[in-house]
Amino acid sequence: MSDGIYVALCGALGQNSLLETTANNLANTSTDGYQRLRPVFHQVLSSVGGAASRRTSAVTVSSMAVDPEVGALRTTGRQMDAALPAGTYLAVTTPRGERYTRAASLVVDGHGAVRTAQGHVVLNELNQPLVLPQGITDVSLAVNGEIRSGTAVNGGMAPPVTLSRLKLVTFQDPTQLRNEGATLLTPNGAVPTLARDPVITVGSLEGSNATTVGAMTELVTATRTFEAFQRVIDTFRDADRQAVTSVPRP
Repeated sequence: MSDGIYVALCGALGQNSLLETTANNLANTSTDGYQRLRPVFHQVLSSVGGAASRRTSAVTVSSMAVDPEVGALRTTGRQMDAALPAGTYLAVTTPRGERYTRAASLVVDGHGAVRTAQGHVVLNELNQPLVLPQGITDVSLAVNGEIRSGTAVNGGMAPPVTLSRLKLVTFQDPTQLRNEGATLLTPNGAVPTLARDPVITVGSLEGSNATTVGAMTELVTATRTFEAFQRVIDTFRDADRQAVTSVPRP
């Protein structure tokens, strides 16, 4: 069997991974805070047929990387919506542990817990679930990530009071993060550090950084490349079949 068929097979498998990733990106072009995935290709050198003198190089997908590019901002005017600075993530708690997101549309539930629109409880700077004191209403975010209130249930307006601060973190290499669902990211070994003097944009939300036009273009390109590799594989198979049937028997 020709060595070239192995190279073409690796190429087809790589394009298949790219197709799956691009389809996922396309499905989340309207998901706030979504960060698109892109496959990381890696060149490998391997022996063919067990002979050390016969080696071939091929490209395979080694991992999926998160694209940390900031998506387009959308103004909402809501005081518990925030667009985060580039490379900054909001820490939340889940049944699987601490996770991170850029979808920072926050709500306060009936028990005072601050949650994302997806229902995940937000963490504060002390690494504790962010729960507001009972009777506090009319909360808002400040540009430094603080949650403030100026209204109490028992009457009267008061100067803004800082109740807590969001746990905002950064990573040395955000591409090491891995998607967990549409809006959550898992550290995958990356170590978070508290963001220094973050400045958030209150009253806005960050949209997906995957665009419909971009994803469709990548989808068409990957499909055509995959089909090209398929034709190459078929060509090698036909050549091997002809070689076997045309060689005279002794």
